[in-house]
Amino acid sequence: MQRCVRLWGVIVLLLVGLNHAAAFALAFPSGGRSPWGMAVIPGQQGVVVANTASNEIALIDLASGATTRIAVGQGPKSLVLSGDGSTCYVVNSQSNDVSVVDLLNRVEKERIATGELPQDVAITPDNRLLLVTNWVPNSVSLIDLDRKAEIRKIPTGLSPSGIAITPEGTRALVVNYDSNDVSVIDLSTGEEIKRIRVGEKPWDIALTPQGNCAVIVNTRSNSVSLLNVDTLQIIGEIIVGEWPWYVAISPDGAWAYVTNNAGRSVSVVDLISKKVVKTIDLGFKPWTVTLSQDATQILVVNNDEESIVVVNLD
Repeated sequence: MQRCVRLWGVIVLLLVGLNHAAAFALAFPSGGRSPWGMAVIPGQQGVVVANTASNEIALIDLASGATTRIAVGQGPKSLVLSGDGSTCYVVNSQSNDVSVVDLLNRVEKERIATGELPQDVAITPDNRLLLVTNWVPNSVSLIDLDRKAEIRKIPTGLSPSGIAITPEGTRALVVNYDSNDVSVIDLSTGEEIKRIRVGEKPWDIALTPQGNCAVIVNTRSNSVSLLNVDTLQIIGEIIVGEWPWYVAISPDGAWAYVTNNAGRSVSVVDLISKKVVKTIDLGFKPWTVTLSQDATQILVVNNDEESIVVVNLD
């Protein structure tokens, strides 16, 4: 089920902050209530957003502001696109499943059962496996996309949240919120091979495109941990803003953008020097973040206004 909505006009904002303000931003209504996960559609000026409270995803055309809403399961949170951008896999945290959405025909095709309270999702580079973190019972669902079924549950630490897969598709890194560590999973065996201690209450994780470094967001430590993916050793911890939640990494692997919810800002982290080099003051509570296709802008979910804000980067 779907319906098309035309958004008449785009809000232009001047964001003024105490440190480094964004030069300008465009704000688009999210098309629903309580926006959460989002992804930029490859080859298009568009973004897909999961609207948790209205049980749908929204396809937003960033050029025109036009929005298409597609009903999914209950409590959609995170999402990931197939390599060609034609299919969107949406984690439904309240109906305990994943919606498979055909973005070309703009329709939900089917749902795949997961564990309870699923949180995040990642897809292997060959588009054959989908991995979903389950808050209960502390596991990752391994889903075969040819069979459209879960083939295994892999035990993790306590309350797994964020997940990332290495570029070669051999390992998954899972952030465990309540045990303050990261599970390393060997995807060839489907087994956890190591746990790595990080900061307090880690939530999100992102890998550099080269796959050599992982950035883990520690919500209660107000920091990010840097993990050397080759040695599986923590190589640094960097203090960011207040109550950080999500991170996005530039295509060259040089910069990390961390949303600070209570700080109402984005920390720009130089991954080479391992320092925060800029704070972008937003004036609202940011949630998830992703980069535009050309990496000249970041797209940030605005919790206060239920919108997607596009911020120009210097």
